[in-house]
Amino acid sequence: MSETKLKSLNEIFNHRIFRIPDFQRGYSWDTNQLTDFWEDIVNLKEEKNHYIGLLTLEPIHKRDIENLEKWSDDLWLFDKGYTAYYLIDGQQRITTSIILLTEILNLYSDIEGINYSKKAEWTAKFLYDSYNSRYKSYIFGYEKDDPSEEFFKTKILDQHSSYADKVPEQTLYTSNLSYAQSFFRDKLSKLDKIKTEDIFKKIINKLKFNIYEIDDDLDVYVTFETMNNRGKSLSNLELLKNRLIYLSTLIEDDDSSKKRLRKDINEVWKTVYEYLGKNPNNPLKDDDFLFNHWIMYFKYDRSLSEAYAHFLLKEHFTAKAVMLNRINFNDIKDYIDSLSLSIKKWFFIFNIDNSTYNENIKEWIQKINRLGIGSFSPLLLATLVKENDESDILKLLQKIERFNFLIFKVTQRSSNTKNNHFYRLANMYYYNLDYWGYGPTKIAQVINDIDYLTDGYDD
Repeated sequence: MSETKLKSLNEIFNHRIFRIPDFQRGYSWDTNQLTDFWEDIVNLKEEKNHYIGLLTLEPIHKRDIENLEKWSDDLWLFDKGYTAYYLIDGQQRITTSIILLTEILNLYSDIEGINYSKKAEWTAKFLYDSYNSRYKSYIFGYEKDDPSEEFFKTKILDQHSSYADKVPEQTLYTSNLSYAQSFFRDKLSKLDKIKTEDIFKKIINKLKFNIYEIDDDLDVYVTFETMNNRGKSLSNLELLKNRLIYLSTLIEDDDSSKKRLRKDINEVWKTVYEYLGKNPNNPLKDDDFLFNHWIMYFKYDRSLSEAYAHFLLKEHFTAKAVMLNRINFNDIKDYIDSLSLSIKKWFFIFNIDNSTYNENIKEWIQKINRLGIGSFSPLLLATLVKENDESDILKLLQKIERFNFLIFKVTQRSSNTKNNHFYRLANMYYYNLDYWGYGPTKIAQVINDIDYLTDGYDD
């Protein structure tokens, strides 16, 4: 890595454009981080600077992207003299800064000036540049095909999109972007123009970043995993996405297959985060989903704290496993296909009214949710993934509700009673594995198993 001196946003955004690469997580800051950021700026003395952290950049060479469709709208900027970078670390702080700058500039008319320059000059420097009616590119943003890209462009920057008839997808990340916009809009509404301009000056001149450019001999995916991010740590689901994209570059296969697999990984993670944030009033936790899917897809191990993360990132999906041919193209593809299907069913478990299941199933899943799903989450997920016969699904739901009511509510047993048994059963049922010596595990056996444990439970 090469190091430069501390720089302000005014210096950093000097004929540079920035893109958040596909292996990066989306915007994750919430009230705590936004409040700290705002108070850092408000409380900053005029004669002081504020060190805000590290920006790690990977240079983007025109020769590497000029044949990529997703870069076609931006190639003219290279001819104009811009340089381009992937933002490997620091995107939360930069995204937050751009949202706040946007909200400040929105308070000014096109003919007004701020900090001795026209609004249009600041817009071209930090938000988007254009030439005539043919060219328009965004200075900072996400790569195309990322759900946050369309949302950021149309909802945060309030710009027209060629996909005007398409509503940007609602995900956990886009919900966070929207919240940050509302947060700063509310803060600015309480300030007059003099104080607002003071905030603007501090953002562009007083916030100082350490800039690092990644050398070509460093692996960008490994670098990303080892970065420390201010505010919120990467979730295991976010780390897993980066890991799988990295492994897709290592597997022994033709280039077109590798590119297709990388695209599939990105599409699956779009779907996962869409469904995790599909109900803004009840967003689902990403690592809860990953944990329960792991129990169903792999095999439950309670020997370690967060054993699922250790297994996925330290044992199973590793570079060594690829090199030893323990993991190949099909292993990754099968896994992400399962994630894609499972996240929709996971969403329905907690938002059953959004599904097309019959009213009886909806009623019983609601009953289970009110009572508490307990240790049945992986088994219920496997059932919705595998079964089409709604009468069998209903029978299972009724047995689950009865077990939870009698064992937990009536007898007041511990909430983890038989969890290891039901976790193993979920995996056996998902793969039709041998049911303790009685042949492949079918839903009828699962129903009888729960029924027997309910009526014949013995410590």
